[in-house]
Amino acid sequence: MKTSEQNASSLALYIGKTGVLRCEYLSVDVAIVDAKRSYGRTLLLVCPVSGAGEQWVEESRVSGISEGESG
Repeated sequence: MKTSEQNASSLALYIGKTGVLRCEYLSVDVAIVDAKRSYGRTLLLVCPVSGAGEQWVEESRVSGISEGESG
């Protein structure tokens, strides 16, 4: 397996999981809908479990990553 394929398969493991995003003084429950590598950093596309919108954030800002409700 090529390195790029290993990276893609390991990033795919994030998709569908949930976590808690730190935002200043708030902690928001989020669902991870996509993941990518950029300049050596892992970025996660997250959307709030309750609410609207989505944002790319660094993996380090999301804690408690676990299986989603459906998984």
